[in-house]
Amino acid sequence: MPAVPLGLPQRALIDRRDMEAGVDWKANEWRPIAFFKVPQGTMYRIPDGEPVRLYIKARATAADMDNSGGSSAQDVTINVPGIVKTKMREVPLPSANHPEVVAWATVNGTRQKVPVQAIDYTAETVTLSVPAGESWTEITAYYVHGDGEFRIRAQRELGNADTAAALLMDGSFGAIHTVSQIDDEEAPTWPRKVTLMESNRLVLEVRTGIRIDWNDEAEHLFQIEAYVLQVKVQDKAAMRRLAEIEWRGGL
Repeated sequence: MPAVPLGLPQRALIDRRDMEAGVDWKANEWRPIAFFKVPQGTMYRIPDGEPVRLYIKARATAADMDNSGGSSAQDVTINVPGIVKTKMREVPLPSANHPEVVAWATVNGTRQKVPVQAIDYTAETVTLSVPAGESWTEITAYYVHGDGEFRIRAQRELGNADTAAALLMDGSFGAIHTVSQIDDEEAPTWPRKVTLMESNRLVLEVRTGIRIDWNDEAEHLFQIEAYVLQVKVQDKAAMRRLAEIEWRGGL
């Protein structure tokens, strides 16, 4: 056997916190912006029909606002092209913890999360408020949008910077961001059984005209239910070949 199990499979969640940033976004080109690399000595299995939660936010910025000498708060408006209203729970505004839009600024020299005051889905704008006595720079909003497409692929490294990859799931942001991802009838599910061996990668790729950055500030939601098994690898090359054959449906 290519690998010997060292116990029983355990439930696992592949989450955005498990993923590493990939390459930088480029407008309207497929870009692998994030990936999950299977740790050494483990094997992950994603059964078909498992729930998938995927909200990938776009990035927009506003000009700096110096209100350090002001006597009242000053509004900042950020243009957020393609913003969509999701079916996530509604949160009263102002809020620094809105599920669809999060905002950050460097406030008097310190990077911090700031409250969203208003969201206008028709005008595609987000409003923030700079209190009197504060100076904000690097003002950034991350928001759920409906522009472009995504795909999730499995990837096997071949050496010399070469890889073999297989498409596992794809769709449009407009579709996946506007369905209820917790409703049994609407929620997206994983399309087929996939096994990922050690050092394999699960790669998130996007193609959109709106900038996407993979960082902690954005608070992207990426969750895939899986099982993880500790294994002792006896034939690494054979194990990886078997995984790739499965990705490709036995071909």
